[in-house]
Amino acid sequence: MNPMTAPDRDPRDVFEHTDTAIGREAAAWWARLRADDFTQADADALRAWCARSPDHARAWRELQQVWQALDPALTRAAAPQGANVLVFPARPGRRAFLGGALAAGVAVLALRPPLGAWPSLQEFAADYRTGTGEQRQVVLSQQMTMQMNTQTRINVRAPESIELLGGEAEILASGARQPVSVLAGAGRLLAQSARFNVRYTDDAVCVTCLAGAVEVAWQQRRQTLDAGQQLVYDERGVQAATAAPVEEASAWRTGALSFVGKPLADVVDEINRYRPGRVVLRNAELGRRLVRMRFSIGQTDGALAMIRDLYGAQMTSLPGGIVLFS
Repeated sequence: MNPMTAPDRDPRDVFEHTDTAIGREAAAWWARLRADDFTQADADALRAWCARSPDHARAWRELQQVWQALDPALTRAAAPQGANVLVFPARPGRRAFLGGALAAGVAVLALRPPLGAWPSLQEFAADYRTGTGEQRQVVLSQQMTMQMNTQTRINVRAPESIELLGGEAEILASGARQPVSVLAGAGRLLAQSARFNVRYTDDAVCVTCLAGAVEVAWQQRRQTLDAGQQLVYDERGVQAATAAPVEEASAWRTGALSFVGKPLADVVDEINRYRPGRVVLRNAELGRRLVRMRFSIGQTDGALAMIRDLYGAQMTSLPGGIVLFS
């Protein structure tokens, strides 16, 4: 069994066999990847650093896997008293986890993952969550069912009332005597008999009514969406309802993503929701290019090859599933 995933593995052992100085260097490389001026020369240097020795390659691999290895401990640490501090249970006879600057660095990485490469610590506080590429159905009651898309976090406030903290879900309200309630960002969605998709990304909420009717409440404003209508709101206001691209809004339920006349930057953002690692678009002009693409959610690496071949992008692959387009 892989020791990184063994259930009885002490999370403090993740770097047990990795030199601390090399571990600090690996953490520094993660930080460097976040810089706006990360260059092709940096990419070459990172690859060379990983190839320097088995210990270097292992440190980089373990840094990618540290979230999974620390999953049980970080779940416990997500309690309110540990909101900003990682606390690990003492274990006699074991050396301290990493120690010094490296331990602090891992704590920072857990709270603010570079490039969004793994879930942040706060995500573990949600009642329900899905990982990258994961989808999940949850039946909350006879009147309310939710289908969660990738990278989604939801808290249950009552049997028929939820808060969408981030991500995307399709909600089915089945003849509830009292409206089911979905709190998302600055608004609340109410429905008695409806099927609707709600997406909360980039600080904006997009609501698409697929069947029935959904009431959108934003401050003192209330607006009803009928089947085939969509609107977007954020903290600043509510846009007017428009005809919804229903097939596009629910395409993720079919396992495929389709883009017609969308900027490449939007396509890359969507790929990052479904693919482990991170795709970074470093060419603003390329990002503005309008593209036409369709691909399976399970074939995102094939989509990257399409971007390279069809749109003339230079693609640089780095360890850890990181891909740079320039």
